Amino acid sequence: MAGRGSAGNDVMGAGGMSRVLGKPNDPSRPGDLRAILFDLDGTLLDSFESHLAIYRSTLAAFGIDLSAAAFREHYSPDWNDFYRSVGLSAEHWDAASASWLREASAHRPRPFPGVVATLRRLRARFQLGLVTSGSRSRVAADLERCGIVSFLAVIVTADDVKKPKPAPEGLHTALRSLGIPARQALYVGDTEPDYEFARAAGVEFVGVVSGFSRPRTDEPYVQLAAVTDLPAFLEIG
Repeated sequence: MAGRGSAGNDVMGAGGMSRVLGKPNDPSRPGDLRAILFDLDGTLLDSFESHLAIYRSTLAAFGIDLSAAAFREHYSPDWNDFYRSVGLSAEHWDAASASWLREASAHRPRPFPGVVATLRRLRARFQLGLVTSGSRSRVAADLERCGIVSFLAVIVTADDVKKPKPAPEGLHTALRSLGIPARQALYVGDTEPDYEFARAAGVEFVGVVSGFSRPRTDEPYVQLAAVTDLPAFLEIG
């Protein structure tokens, strides 16, 4: 298991080298932490390549070519924001979303290595949950197939909220279900919208690196190489 370094140090974890910015009293590590809530895609699920392929196929039908760099640059958990950003006319958004769901049903992304064991370890200490912008049907299938669903006390999907990320409704919904205040929760995600989502909800945030992450050196939050580094960061023996 990776060890935790002091502020600014690098620590080798299961996913490689992770930048640990926190200190023992860092606010990203709530002292009375009771719940850890996770994003799904790029955080627990190794789905970047699948999503890139799905979006490429979807947008190609509307004459839009999508590179990996453009996908990463324009990516948003709000599908309509993404469509707008890549230049798809609003009149095509519903058709594009329907196409996306059809394409997604043929893909079977797997959890990142070590995720299942990490969730098992964390569940012994905390309540765990999932708050994602994915559709309920797709998320349910992924969780069941990957053996993750049994670790989660609450699951909130795009179909359970009126306003998608980064609006805080999803996190508020999960916290109400758990009966836990925001100050006793941590959200783990892989993109800047995930950070904005947590901040809007008043929940501390820890980031992990993924294919969805935009290259940056000035993240205003702790960033680990992978979810498997989380027990060491939280100093779980």
